[in-house]
Formats: sequence, C-alpha cells, structure tokens
Amino acid sequence: MPSGGIKDSIPPYVVHSVPNFNQVKFNDQKIKITFNEFVVVDGLSEKFIVSPPSEKKPIIRTKGKSIIVDLNEKLKANTTYSLDFKDGVADNNEHNPLKNLRLAFSTGPVLDSLRIVGFVKDAFNLEPIPNAYILLYKGTSDTLVYTTKPDFVGKTNREGFFAITNLPADTFQVYSLSSSTGNLKFTPGADSIAFNKVRIAPSAIKRPAKDSTYVAADSLVVMGRTRFAPGPLYLMRFGEDFFSLSLDKYNHPSRKIIDFTFTQSVADTFNIEPLNFKAKDGWKYTEMSAKSDSVRIWLTDSMDYKKDTLIFKVSYLQQDTLKQFYTKNDTLRFYFTDVVQQVKNKHKERRKVADLVSTITLSTNVRVGFDVYDKLLIESPEPIQSFDTTMIKLFEKRDSLYKPIKFVLKPDSINKRKFRLSYPWRYARDYKLTIDSAAITTIYCADSKAVKLEFKSQEEEHYGKLLLDMKNITSPTIIQLLAVDKRETVLQSKRISKDEVVTFKFLEPSKFMLKAIFDQNDNGKWDHGNLKERKAPEEVVYYPNVVKIRSNWDIKESWNIPKVLTYSKKIYDEELEQQRIKELQKLRKKKSAL
Repeated sequence: MPSGGIKDSIPPYVVHSVPNFNQVKFNDQKIKITFNEFVVVDGLSEKFIVSPPSEKKPIIRTKGKSIIVDLNEKLKANTTYSLDFKDGVADNNEHNPLKNLRLAFSTGPVLDSLRIVGFVKDAFNLEPIPNAYILLYKGTSDTLVYTTKPDFVGKTNREGFFAITNLPADTFQVYSLSSSTGNLKFTPGADSIAFNKVRIAPSAIKRPAKDSTYVAADSLVVMGRTRFAPGPLYLMRFGEDFFSLSLDKYNHPSRKIIDFTFTQSVADTFNIEPLNFKAKDGWKYTEMSAKSDSVRIWLTDSMDYKKDTLIFKVSYLQQDTLKQFYTKNDTLRFYFTDVVQQVKNKHKERRKVADLVSTITLSTNVRVGFDVYDKLLIESPEPIQSFDTTMIKLFEKRDSLYKPIKFVLKPDSINKRKFRLSYPWRYARDYKLTIDSAAITTIYCADSKAVKLEFKSQEEEHYGKLLLDMKNITSPTIIQLLAVDKRETVLQSKRISKDEVVTFKFLEPSKFMLKAIFDQNDNGKWDHGNLKERKAPEEVVYYPNVVKIRSNWDIKESWNIPKVLTYSKKIYDEELEQQRIKELQKLRKKKSAL
C-alpha cells in the first residue's frame, strides 16, 4: 500500500484578505481572510480579540479556504482596528496552527502604529498567566476598570505574553484582568487583577541602523529600523481579599458525619439547627479547619444519626449589594443508606453493617527512620470523650534494654482528635511506643485498641545541610526552602534583614528550590496588592538553580539578589538537563543509523 507521503507540518498562510493588511479608509464591518488551503478554527472564539472592543460579540465562520468575521456593529470613524487571532486558525488536515495572525486596518486616512507589549505573571509564584485580558484606558480616573469598558484590549498567549498593536499617540492606564464574566470590568472577589503603577505613553523611534531583536519577548518590540518604547511591561497578577461568603458544597459521608465547605471563613458566624428531630444537649460535636472555611459536624445521638433523612437549617453571614451584613438561612436535606455486605455462610446469608464498631484504631506517623526533628503524632478517628495519658509509655533502648523516658504530650491547637508527642530524639536510637487498650474513649463509647510500635530514629549521616550566603539584602526578606512539586510546599523558612549566611538543617537527601519574598511590612508573610490604594503585591524572586542535598554533606551556595528584578522563573536543574542531553544524543544516533 502507498505510504501516503510526508506528513504535512506546515501551517496555512494568507493569500488574500479584505481589507488588506494595514489598509486605510475601510468601513465594512465584514472581514474576509483567504488561505492557501482549507482551514478550521480551533477555540478561536475564546482567543479572538478585537481592539477597540466592540459592544456586540463578533460572528466568526469558515467558508472553504476563508474565514469571515462579522464585527456585528457599525465601525467608528477615524479609528484603527486590530484583529488578533492568536493561534486559533489551523489547517484542516493536520491542524497545524498559524501563530500570531494579526490583521489591522483603519476607517480613516491614518493607520495608528504604536504598541504596548509585556508579560502577565502570577505575583506569588511568577508563573505566566495565559488568556488574561489586557485593558488600556485613556481616561485618568482610577475607577474606570470597575465601571467602563477599556478603550483598547488584548489577551495573553500561553507564555503570558501580550502585544496590543496599532495604538494612537496617547497615554494609557494599563491593567490585566482575569474576567470571570467576560464583561471586561473588574469585579472584586470574583476577578484577579494586575496594574501598572504609572501611565504608559507608547512611542516609536526610527534609527538609521538596523536594531537587534529584543530577546525572548517578541519581534514586535523591534521591527526593522524602528524601536518601540517602552520595553516589555511586567504585570503581576493577584487576588484581593473580599467578603464573598457562600456555601460551596455539603455532603453526608457517613451516618455520624455532616460536612460543609464554604468559600471563606465562617468563624463565629456558622450555626446549624435540626428541623426533623429535636435537638438535645450535646447533640453534635463541631470541628473546623485551620482557615475555618470547612466545618465537620459529628452527630452524637444514635437516634439522630440512624435516620435515613436529616434536615437542617444552616445559618451564616452574607452581604447585600450595599455591603450590609445579614444572616443567610439555608434548608438542607441529607440522605444516607448503609452499605450492606452479603456474607455467605453455608446455607444462609446474613447482613453486617460496617458502622457497628465498639473499638477504634489509633493512627500515628511512626515510620522507618523517624525524623529526629519531628514530633510523634497520635490521632483518634472519632472525637474523644476521655483520654488517660498515663497509659502512654515511651521507651528508649539503652545497653540492649528499653528504659522508660519522659516526654511532653500536647493536643493539637486545631484538631482536638490529634496529639503531639515531643521528645529530644537522638540519632540512630531504638524507641518503643505503647498505648494501653481503652486509653481513649470516644463520644460514641468506643475504646481504642492497644498500640505497640518499635521504631528507630534516623542516623545523623542521613541528613544534609544547606548554607546559603545571602547578599544584597536591603530590607526585611523571607527566605523559603521549597519542595520541588506543583504546590511548591514550604519546608523551612527564615527571616533576615541584612546580608548573612542562612542555614537550613536536617534536610532529607532530595532536590529543593529557594524563594525570597521581599517583606515590605515585615509581617512574616507574603501580601497581595490593593488596587484602590494602588499598592502592588510584595515582590518575589527565585534562586536560578535547583539545589540537590546529599546525605552527610554541607552544601554551600551563594545567592546575590539582583538589584533590578526580571521576574524570571527559569530554574536550572543540572541533573535533568544532563538526562535530556543524553536522550537527544541517543535519538541522533538512532536517526543516523537509519
């Protein structure tokens, strides 16, 4: 059979358009672009941007090898329009996208040619923000972004880069918005936002010699012998604190448990009342999460939690359109059916309900190679009615014999079912933990099973140490040691205000990232911005290399904080880079062998 030929990897290109690119005195609201092959629109409705923005949504359709855009309204006089298709147009066969397709034209005799370019990034972790709106306003009022559509609009690509082209000579307020409603207006609490502190006046300077292209930004910054100013802007996006409390979800995972999740904290505002049974004293036990945005209700009376249907009135604070607080009441129904297990026993079947348990099993964080800097956790699966702590014994092995040792046991400040056992653990020592049966009795009169665990603490040689020589520190700064994961989990944190060597001890042999937060108000945490006060979020910077810690090694690194931040997050991992090079070399050898 014939192979079908070489796979098509070339995107389509424009052969004709109405209007022509950069045409003047064009007033038809319908635009037609014809390509060299049949094309499809891939998510174009979300990517397509018309600037200045139109009141009505443009209508886009394909016809053969052409795309027809109906702007769906009368065009403004003496105005330059820019149509940005991003990579939303692709060929019909292989879906090769045509990137950065832009068409500009003017309804008057002059085509505006200035531009503003830049990047939108997350202020907290410097990740690029794709599909973010860029809003430009000619006016000077700080409230325009709340009430008025922008004069010009753009959108970021996958790398967070934006380019708003064909602008007139003027000065602009610049914002970036992740509009949840798509109305190009900022809604506090629903939208996140970024802003440039000063107004921007774009300009262009023609030079006799050819300029070099601006690296890593976009070819639009320098074009031929014209240099456009200003250089790329960096807009750091953040979300503001805003009272927008609502019930997000609720469920009934077991007969004894009712769970509620809210969008914000309900501390001191949450109340629940049963409607289909009479509430007795102590009918519930309430637990809240650390942020008080999740509530777990333990039903204590079997006459209540054995009901298949439960009805509650749940109350919490809400805010009306005038920002006045009032009590919101929801009536919620919960249904539960026991999971029935059928057990065959010779000639008959019997049913067994899993909830009928008279004992509980305590959980701990004991493991092989217990960390000497950690605390031993003891947790009950149910709320505790009584706990005889004298029934807990901890032993350390000395001269081949386990000898009892004193420890400190404290309840967790949030989860009352959890206790933390503290002891100055020694390296490479054998320990034994015993908890007698019935040491804990739950509110359901279930006794805890006996616990007997033998474990060994980690050897001193297992850990590594990082000595970080910090330089150019001129203000309060938080240095964070991060896990190399999607959440960038903070493992250790240090606060400094001058050049010094920061030491991170007891590190597992692994890879880590480093992050510095410039703590302007010296409150020990990162703070987002405030649009009304024109206050930018606190700046952050990442160490450019992944740090690999080895067992029994002191790793020394020097971090010279740059005086001018580039908002870059290119973190080099030498080990991964070497693996990538080896894989490329293997691939080249295979291709050469063929």
